[in-house]
Amino acid sequence: MMKVVTTAISVWLYMVVAALAEVYVSSLKPGNINVDIVIGLIAAASAVITALYSMNIRSENTAVKYLFLIPVLLVAVLIITLVLSFPVIS
Repeated sequence: MMKVVTTAISVWLYMVVAALAEVYVSSLKPGNINVDIVIGLIAAASAVITALYSMNIRSENTAVKYLFLIPVLLVAVLIITLVLSFPVIS
């Protein structure tokens, strides 16, 4: 029981730190493409950690873990394609 509580607190602390990091990064240079990419990466990492914790994927066998990665990789490819499809205005 204690391990579940400490895991929940660690996930919560990570989410708080990730949110603070996103706010800090967005205040550096608003509108810069690099800032947007960093915020997207932080949000993606937060989504993966939330899914791993709330869906209990950590305790599944290896095949289920790899099945979880397929949509994550697909979304990453789609986001990269979307970002690269628009020209960067300097």
